Amino acid sequence: MSFSYDIKSRLGKTLSECNYCTAAELYGILCMAGQKKKDGFYIVTEHEDVAERIVTLWEECMGQPLPERSEKKAGIQLRICDEVSIDRLYAGLLDESKEALMPFLCCKTSFLRGAFLGGGSISDPQKSYHLEFDAKTSEMAELICSILAEVGIEAKITQRKHYQIVYLKEYEAIAELLGRIGAGGAAMEIYNVSIEKEIRNDVNRRMNCENANMDKIVKAYGKHIMAIRKIERTIGLDALPEALREIALIRLEYPDESLKALGERLMTPIGKSGVNHRLNRLIEIADAIQ
Repeated sequence: MSFSYDIKSRLGKTLSECNYCTAAELYGILCMAGQKKKDGFYIVTEHEDVAERIVTLWEECMGQPLPERSEKKAGIQLRICDEVSIDRLYAGLLDESKEALMPFLCCKTSFLRGAFLGGGSISDPQKSYHLEFDAKTSEMAELICSILAEVGIEAKITQRKHYQIVYLKEYEAIAELLGRIGAGGAAMEIYNVSIEKEIRNDVNRRMNCENANMDKIVKAYGKHIMAIRKIERTIGLDALPEALREIALIRLEYPDESLKALGERLMTPIGKSGVNHRLNRLIEIADAIQ
């Protein structure tokens, strides 16, 4: 079961907050999933729970059962075939002004729930953050965007083939929308995933930083050994001043130890900066040898 399918199952059991909410949600579904043809008004969905939700909303709003249901390749098809019911649908719902249909904020979020049930989808947050409405027309896309803006959510519109797509890509906006339309559990899941991703990214950043530092250390240690071996092969370590000869011998004996640890092994211990200075002096001497 996909993440999107699971959310629609949860939304199919959401209760309306006021009498207008039922009509607003049905309006959202019909605008996204409905289509008038010569032989009736069709509503198509791939989701069983959404189909049941449509039937319930229809009966509550229109006071009569949906007359026809069938299974097609495209999904579950609901059809209103008699002209009287279609006329009532347009006169009582689809021709209503948006202000009269959605007078309160709860009605507007109910409309968004219906729009998502009828033509929305969301990616699995483990893979990416993406929620979209297949708005079909520019008018519907603008309506969805304006209602989202009223509840503090910024969305964008793009065109895909001949359809207008309203989409969100920020996890905070997606979680906010899901919480408002009744999928609070899914919203929390997205927040949890975002936290897990941030932790993983932080760990990866630290590991990359540590690996980079380790690479630098290994290269530096390698330079020390190469310089000391070159001096040993040419002028000999005995030609070095006592302090440099001592650190050279210690570095050869302990090639993997830190500068601090090397300093502690000297007859007269010195700090990290002192050890670094002496080893750099050995590199300079080796570089000067022709």
